[in-house]
Amino acid sequence: MAQTTNDSAELALARQAARHREVEHRVKNTLQLISSIALLQGRRAQDEAARQALRAIQQRVAAVSVAHRHVGWNDDAEQVEVAALVREIVSDLAGSAGREGVAIDLDLEPVTIPGRQGAPVALLLSETVGNALRHAFPEGRSGRVRVTLRRLGGTFELSVADDGVGLAVDATPASGFGLTVAQLMAQQLRGRLVTEPAQPGLRLTVTVPMDPQAATRG
Repeated sequence: MAQTTNDSAELALARQAARHREVEHRVKNTLQLISSIALLQGRRAQDEAARQALRAIQQRVAAVSVAHRHVGWNDDAEQVEVAALVREIVSDLAGSAGREGVAIDLDLEPVTIPGRQGAPVALLLSETVGNALRHAFPEGRSGRVRVTLRRLGGTFELSVADDGVGLAVDATPASGFGLTVAQLMAQQLRGRLVTEPAQPGLRLTVTVPMDPQAATRG
């Protein structure tokens, strides 16, 4: 009887894993389809503003896709290793930006979060780093972007700082659409996003409460 019970449990787990892989495959294909449509539409757009908007959509879809790839399992719970997620997204953004004169430094502590937080974190990071690469260093100016990840008790802190031109005196910190998206992602994470001068440049820091169980892993 005990052997039969064990076999039934193993079979159920195998079926669950197979269903999970099938769902992952579907999600991956769907995200790839959306990205391809945005890319195709961007190539056909005549207006530069429209092309930029479609490239931004493609970038956001790519960030969600990366977050999905980094979801793993531990004790039957989905989780994401944030440092690995940050490395891949930053690498993708640096490659697509083509800014050889802009260096990106990573200072990442191990942080594990629930799988449901992966996409919002990925989008927030994509918006803040992408914003720095697009706007902090105009006219081919060189500079540096620093991405820092810290675990602080029951929270984790993700910071993106640049030594670029900073905000204009009369500018509103979250006036751009990208930073509005970042604010929305911070709210979804029940975190707090702060924008402040870095002297020189700009620093954006989000502080997010961690899942109590996730805080003990990684």
